[in-house]
Amino acid sequence: MRASFFASALMLAGLCYAQSQAGSGQGRVEILNADEWLYDRTSSGAQRLKGNVRFKHADAVMDCDSAHLYEDQRVDAFGRVRINQHDTLTAEADILRYNSRDRMARLEGNVRLRDRSMELTTSTLSYDMKGKRASYSSGGRIVSQADENVLTSGTGTYLADQRRFIFGRNVLLEHPDHRVESDTMHYIASSGMCAFFGPTAITQGQTRISTLQGRYDTRSERARFTRRTQVRSKGRILEGDSLFFDKRSGVGLAWGRVSIADSSGDMRVMGSYGRYSEADERTQVTGLAELQLRMGADTLFLHGDTLFAEPDGGARRITARRNVRFFKADMQGSCDTLIYAEADSLITLRHQPVLWSNTDQITGDTIRIRMKDGQAHRLLVERNAFLLSQADSTRRDQVAGTTMVGFFAEGHCTGSMSRATRAPSITRKSNAKRAIRSSE
Repeated sequence: MRASFFASALMLAGLCYAQSQAGSGQGRVEILNADEWLYDRTSSGAQRLKGNVRFKHADAVMDCDSAHLYEDQRVDAFGRVRINQHDTLTAEADILRYNSRDRMARLEGNVRLRDRSMELTTSTLSYDMKGKRASYSSGGRIVSQADENVLTSGTGTYLADQRRFIFGRNVLLEHPDHRVESDTMHYIASSGMCAFFGPTAITQGQTRISTLQGRYDTRSERARFTRRTQVRSKGRILEGDSLFFDKRSGVGLAWGRVSIADSSGDMRVMGSYGRYSEADERTQVTGLAELQLRMGADTLFLHGDTLFAEPDGGARRITARRNVRFFKADMQGSCDTLIYAEADSLITLRHQPVLWSNTDQITGDTIRIRMKDGQAHRLLVERNAFLLSQADSTRRDQVAGTTMVGFFAEGHCTGSMSRATRAPSITRKSNAKRAIRSSE
């Protein structure tokens, strides 16, 4: 009888002490409710509580089926554990280990962390209730109701005040419209913004982006990358040291060591700045722009201030402007504007064009070159046609006329002039020539 009365007195004293100390502001754990309350003097002096247990400490309320409250104000809670902080953040688990001194909570088993718009599930979670910082290292899954995003990762940290997640190891963000895979990612739940700090791949329909660092807005589907990045879309590959891409408008911009290529490898455009539009499949490159275009077994190398490429009747149309220079095994030249229409296999040179083929130099107002099997086949010079050919070490052939029509054979152009100023016509076959020769 005395032992029972003594145990009850100790339990009541513990309750009164806990309540009074909580009210005095010393930060002790306050017991709000328990169906059963026992004092275990045989072990560590813990108070054992069972049935509808409820604690309060600082700004958090903790519920569970049973708990141990130790003299150093540690709490072990078991069964249907629930923590509610400021009515904005809720955590649930099977087991809670809580240290009131540093306000650190460790949750184990079926852990769920919720705020207004997201839910995190994991097996083990450490939660700094003072700093509102939660972290896991055994894999986690986050569902965002606001953005329809589902994110999984090996490790993660949640900064509740900023609503920011920091993820690492096998990060995967899935959405009905896009998919993001990364090594390290920051995600802001309030804005849907992602930031990447490692190898990352973003897939949006038929568009795939590979990068090392950048930001991606999951709501507007706009991305900005600050390290080497590649965008693959509709048979085009856009690369740059810095890159911006807007999925909804389909516009991609690139700066620094820009490269735009066909996935087939037949065409590649390089420069300092590039722009690509999915809507019209139009490409623009400026700043020491260079084009490499495969033509049969040969390759055309083209330089200019600005290069454009766009579809034309199911084929490509390439335009080069200002300071244009080009080289191919069977010819080279320069002009102010060059247009290559793949559908017609036609190269057009305008504004002071000059064409060299072996020992021949050809000029005129406009020069058109018809290609066949990747080689120069037919030539048309419109207005002020002029041909200069090296006859030997001291003499040259010169022919001028209104127009010139010719064919390429064995590295030379053979053809005829109309309204020639120095000769009625010129025809050259193989190495034979009929022309007026003028000594230098």
